[in-house]
Amino acid sequence: MLYDAHTHLHEFLDSRVEEFTKEIVIVGVSDDYPSSRRTLELAERFNNIVPCVGIHPWNVDKVSIDELRQLEKLVSEAKCIGEVGLDRRFVPQTFDRQLEFFRTFVTWARDYDLPLNIHAPDAWRDVLELVRRGDVERALIHWYTGPLNLLNEIRDYGYYISINAAIRIQEKSRLVAKEASLDVILLESDGPYEYRGITLEPPMVRDAARIVAEIKGVKVEELWERIGENFSRLFGRV
Repeated sequence: MLYDAHTHLHEFLDSRVEEFTKEIVIVGVSDDYPSSRRTLELAERFNNIVPCVGIHPWNVDKVSIDELRQLEKLVSEAKCIGEVGLDRRFVPQTFDRQLEFFRTFVTWARDYDLPLNIHAPDAWRDVLELVRRGDVERALIHWYTGPLNLLNEIRDYGYYISINAAIRIQEKSRLVAKEASLDVILLESDGPYEYRGITLEPPMVRDAARIVAEIKGVKVEELWERIGENFSRLFGRV
């Protein structure tokens, strides 16, 4: 099997979800309460989906505290909390509210013993410290393009990063792949996000694996084996 550690399955047609999950185990992240409901419904209908519930940091100014409470009622049905996090790059104007929400999600991850699937552009250190201090045992920082000198800390805390399929055109992702230990690496598509003219989709993790394997000097089959082990430690057996 192949593995995609971060995709917005709720944005795809059911027929595409069925197609993707025939050969890829996919972590389906959510952006708000309605998308969390849809992600859970997809996981009931199709195999090979790890469903996450959460509120994206870009949406915190659109979500009430009451909706946040409603979301917690879905946590017991989920296998992960995400997409959640902090974003100083794209929405710095809502950072205080992002912090309020993210602290809540960190508490849920600890209390419900679930992994976090984290968004952290230009807030890499912030999320790492909050998760560590919050006694969260399992966490993934998705599409990691942060400081290379944080990678060892992430590994030492037992957390993971995912490298996006955009590695084919994103030099920083190649640098991350070179510096990161295989013990912390997962792959992702973040589909159907568009990046520099490319519409990302889960099957693109296959090409990403080829590139990462070449950078790390290992066979593609060995890379997928290591990624499968990391995936199971983070999300459990699917």
